[in-house]
Amino acid sequence: MTATNFSSPIFVKDADQAILQIASVADALGFLARWPEQRRGPIYNTAMRACHAAREDRLSVDGARNAFAGFARSVGIREADPVSIDPWIVTPKRGRMPL
Repeated sequence: MTATNFSSPIFVKDADQAILQIASVADALGFLARWPEQRRGPIYNTAMRACHAAREDRLSVDGARNAFAGFARSVGIREADPVSIDPWIVTPKRGRMPL
């Protein structure tokens, strides 16, 4: 089996509005398995098939990532990638700067 980690994670909201990081085919399959049956449809099925195919080396991991991202976008749970703030960037304090 080849590597199954996504080139970059996908961030989604779960039912509790918590933001989850989906970083691999296994993460995507786990998320999809918990998706409510009454909300599953053709795009869900495509994402599920793509993730299974990637796990079995019949599809690239990028293909599975794209299918999962499309599913997440279509059901409105895709979140923008978080912006990281470098630790050296700080807000200046008011007043004089120490020398």
